[in-house]
Amino acid sequence: MKSARRTIEALEFFAEAHRPASVTEMAEHLSAPLSSTSILLAGLARLGYLEQDPLDRRYRPTLRVMLLGAWLQDRLFGESSLLRLAESLRATTGLTVLIGTQQGASVQYILTLRRPSARGDERMKAGMLRPITRAALGKALLLQMTDQEAGRLLRRANAEEVHASNRIPTPQFLADLRAARACGYAESRGAVRPGLSVIALPLPLLADQPPLAIGLGGDQLHLEDKREAVIGSLRNVCEVLARESAKQSRL
Repeated sequence: MKSARRTIEALEFFAEAHRPASVTEMAEHLSAPLSSTSILLAGLARLGYLEQDPLDRRYRPTLRVMLLGAWLQDRLFGESSLLRLAESLRATTGLTVLIGTQQGASVQYILTLRRPSARGDERMKAGMLRPITRAALGKALLLQMTDQEAGRLLRRANAEEVHASNRIPTPQFLADLRAARACGYAESRGAVRPGLSVIALPLPLLADQPPLAIGLGGDQLHLEDKREAVIGSLRNVCEVLARESAKQSRL
């Protein structure tokens, strides 16, 4: 199980970093010994998923990695790939793009494309879990639930909180959730990481996929200043995906 997780985390590193990596850098990223990291990367290279530069000895992914999920992108989104839209969001806004789904009383980031100046964003990694009732992506997923369903998750999330100060009273939580439903988006405003914020919307339901949410994150003051533009960018992505999903369902 540990080796499988490290393999996925190694591939996710390239998705986030968009550059080759040395064995030493990857070992630090995985918090793994140099020896086992070297064996892992060499094994992925033998299988054709990575290639090693003969000069600087750094590894980079091959097209075989991209082809693993190509069928899923084509099936769900046609020409309007979710990854392509996420990349465009990062390029046009300069913010970190996050996509997540529910895992129990948490939201799990399944895609993180960090902004170019990623100060403070280093911990936003694919695979990481955040409390569904405090993280913006989690709250965006809750927008489509009833108060009863959301309340049950809040009780579970509160029970799992280590620090009592992070537990949210039910009346406050439901009032905030109803306000977020009314405006159609959720915002963390430093609730997870002080000084950083994420604005998130639920993505349209996609065939054969769990509910997903998409968000843009960055410095809290900057995000609050650009809130309307950020929300507009996220809504544009949701509209494109909704049209593509509808088109695919008619085929």
